[in-house]
Amino acid sequence: MCGALSASLSRMVANLAVGKQGYETVQPDLAAIEVRGKALQVRFLELADADAKAYERVVAAMRMPKGTDAEKAARKTAMQAAYKGAAEVPLDTMRASVEAFHLAKMAAEKGNRNAITDAGVAALLAGAAMRGAALNVRVNLAALKDEDARADLEERMASLQGEGEAVARDVATIVESAL
Repeated sequence: MCGALSASLSRMVANLAVGKQGYETVQPDLAAIEVRGKALQVRFLELADADAKAYERVVAAMRMPKGTDAEKAARKTAMQAAYKGAAEVPLDTMRASVEAFHLAKMAAEKGNRNAITDAGVAALLAGAAMRGAALNVRVNLAALKDEDARADLEERMASLQGEGEAVARDVATIVESAL
């Protein structure tokens, strides 16, 4: 939800400059923010639903019978697959959060200067979405026994966090310099 709100604020900052004097040269950029932001809002809501479904698969795997060795093995396999899937979904949310950071930066650069602090808030909300998603990745990684899969997920998570943090700093710099 934080991510969807981030995209919404970036759209607002852009829309406040649409058709306004002094923003003639950035109208195509403002239109792009609107299109990307609207799609990103939908994506964040879809990811929230996907995350709930991924958790349901974890719960279903945990409820599998474990009376025989074969049932225990099947349950263990299902749980590991479910944990991996449950880590992938919030990783996708992190990826969407990076896009939200970029959108906030574009809104800060091109959108209505009187609403630039809202672009800063959009970046803060993207950060909350990213941190929340990272926590969800990490809780599922803790249960994942496949070291290679865990290392791959950790590496992708760290890369997304690094990119997001860099863009967040850029947005903060743009916003602070305008105040």
